[in-house]
Amino acid sequence: MSKNKLNRLQLINEFESAPDSMLFNQNTLAAILNCSTQLLERNRWAGEGVPYLKIGRKVLYRKSEVLEFIQQQKIYRSTSSQGQHLSLVNT
Repeated sequence: MSKNKLNRLQLINEFESAPDSMLFNQNTLAAILNCSTQLLERNRWAGEGVPYLKIGRKVLYRKSEVLEFIQQQKIYRSTSSQGQHLSLVNT
């Protein structure tokens, strides 16, 4: 397994085991959302994407807000579909 994949898995495991109030940096969030940090930066600049906190020069994301953001996303079954909201069921 490559070092990048191992690092990503470590970040995901850290996120999953953390309490909902925990704050994470954009590297962890990029691993969770499987996107680049540049996309997160572009979304912040555009006022879109996951809500974040800015403390000094640090940009941080609260786990509960990340999970809420993911839950509000639409699921597309094909490129022509309208999309449906994801509903997570706690078991």
